[in-house]
Amino acid sequence: MDSMGGMMTMAPGVPSLFYMQQIFWAFVGTAIGVASIANVLNRILYHQRISSSKNRSDAAKPRSFFFQAHATTSAIIREFSYYSKPLSFRNRHFYLPPVGPVIMMIGYVVLIVVCVFYRLNPKDFLQWEDIGYRSGFIAVCQMPLIVLLAGKRNIIGFFTGVGYERLAWLHRWVARALLFTVFIHMGFWFSEWAKYDYIGVKVKTDALTQRGIAAGSVLLWLVLSSVAPIRKLSYEFFIVQHIISWLGFFTALYFHVPEENRIWIWLPLGFWAFDRFVRAVYLIYANLSVLHKNGTGFLSCKATFEPLDESHTRITITNPPITWTAGQHLFLACHPLAPLSSHPFTIASLPEDGKIEFVVRAKNGATKRFFKYAEKAYLSLPTTTGKRNTGRSVLIDGPYATIRPLRQFDSLVFIAGSTGATFTMPLMRDIVQEWKGSRSTTSSRLPGLSTPAGAVTRHIRFVWVVKRKAAVKWFASQLDQVVQDVEALRSEGHDIAVDISIYITCDDALTSGQSSIIDGAPCGTKTQNGSSDRSSDEKKALTENVETLSRVSSSSTKDCCCTRLITDENAITPPCDCASRRQHQQKESASTTNSVREPNRVVDARINLLSGRPHVSNIIRKTAEAALGEMAVVVCGPAGLVQCARNAVVAISDDRAVHKGTGAQGIYVHAEAFGYA
Repeated sequence: MDSMGGMMTMAPGVPSLFYMQQIFWAFVGTAIGVASIANVLNRILYHQRISSSKNRSDAAKPRSFFFQAHATTSAIIREFSYYSKPLSFRNRHFYLPPVGPVIMMIGYVVLIVVCVFYRLNPKDFLQWEDIGYRSGFIAVCQMPLIVLLAGKRNIIGFFTGVGYERLAWLHRWVARALLFTVFIHMGFWFSEWAKYDYIGVKVKTDALTQRGIAAGSVLLWLVLSSVAPIRKLSYEFFIVQHIISWLGFFTALYFHVPEENRIWIWLPLGFWAFDRFVRAVYLIYANLSVLHKNGTGFLSCKATFEPLDESHTRITITNPPITWTAGQHLFLACHPLAPLSSHPFTIASLPEDGKIEFVVRAKNGATKRFFKYAEKAYLSLPTTTGKRNTGRSVLIDGPYATIRPLRQFDSLVFIAGSTGATFTMPLMRDIVQEWKGSRSTTSSRLPGLSTPAGAVTRHIRFVWVVKRKAAVKWFASQLDQVVQDVEALRSEGHDIAVDISIYITCDDALTSGQSSIIDGAPCGTKTQNGSSDRSSDEKKALTENVETLSRVSSSSTKDCCCTRLITDENAITPPCDCASRRQHQQKESASTTNSVREPNRVVDARINLLSGRPHVSNIIRKTAEAALGEMAVVVCGPAGLVQCARNAVVAISDDRAVHKGTGAQGIYVHAEAFGYA
């Protein structure tokens, strides 16, 4: 026996309990270190590309042996890590996680199993007690990692360059791995007690066992209640109960583990307190009017709520007290309308606009209350003259999120479904601002480490899928401004291009999270004879394909005729906007020409308005074939659209043998799926 609460000493040659905890954290720390080094390399590559962009048109193409090796390694890793196996069962579609995260979690579970059973024999009854102790020690030492991954002001994210919202899935899966470790811990103890019919006595009389069962039960509830279908039933309730349950779990765990092992309780509590303190400082600074110039009242932010249609609200905060970068989001709270709730919304505007703008889809809870208030605050919908409300005081928390700087890529493909454009739109506009030389700079950059002005990017391909034509008005002015700015820059001799296409469809698969892409058609990369859908000689066949799909969709769908797949944007297709037709049949009856030619356009004539679904693979492939260096694909939308884009990139990268001697350049993917982090 030793000093640790009567714990048995390990057998000769078996590592001590504390030593195996050190081994566990040596592997975890190494993984975090490798990710941090990769982040540093990406930053160096970013600076190098921007610096050389003034002298080279192909600055995004690696030149040195080191960066060529880096690009080849990155391409190989991406080809297997991006892929996600699509599954279908009785017209229900399931989206498995990409291979990369799956491999990462398998490696993590293997690490746990090795640390628990190293030099111990689970078949030897005499070693079951040792395994019970070891598994308990490995379980409790995972607590700091779980809390670190959950923080909004994330320390791991700071070093690795990954935002908290992209670490949230890892937080959940590490918690599930912790539960797995606890099951091993309980299983071996109960198995040993069962040999002597002693389980009932221990549970009834032993306080240590009772506290352990309480801690395990609360952990089981935490894991089960965090499963996506349950979590999304009521996000506000989930957050409150999750915090309360977490505190209860820590309390039971504190009294269950021996005193020498409570460092693993104090460390995560310290990390959690630090995260809350930093967030509180930012929250006070952003929301107290007295801390800002020209501040009036108590709170610094007032928001107006405007209904855009029957299910979307535009929320606008003028003269915001904070700055942000494209692609970030804020947590917004308006307690008079939605008490005790705070929701993350992507910022759809740039600092240069002088306002924070959100486009929010009304679902349940707070978003539905926001929309109902907006309807009451306006005399009518924006289709007629409305009366703007004076605004309500709101609280903001953020901004959050991190994305690799996109101006280091030669070509960019933005793909968005419905409100996913709130993410891709400011990213595209930010590049255009960089081209114009008018992008705002932030004072937070350290002296000597600021990135040179300019952009490597030459070509932007912007694709937006909306359910109804009326949705195009959400960002009509921004789209028109982009087209005009780019045209002015091209007239001055700049070698840049922006191609914008808006697909109007009644198919929820590409605009909401309710269903998936029909048969995965937009991901198709091959014709029946196996050749790519990109030859000009195939244009007639492609046009016939569009017409055939249109007839099939029209005959099989009562309420919608816009689900056809457009494999060639130059093909002539009849206009289709089912929702508008249902609501405004008389107004739409005169529209009989191609949507690209329709006279009453809501956006610039140089923006393609198409009726149907985009062929995602074709769009990415054509951009990749014209790229002079590494390109990026940014997709935001429902799970089906995100999976489609990822798999298309994998197929195209493998088909073109990216960085394998063919001269084809790499393709980076940044994906944002609908839902809470």
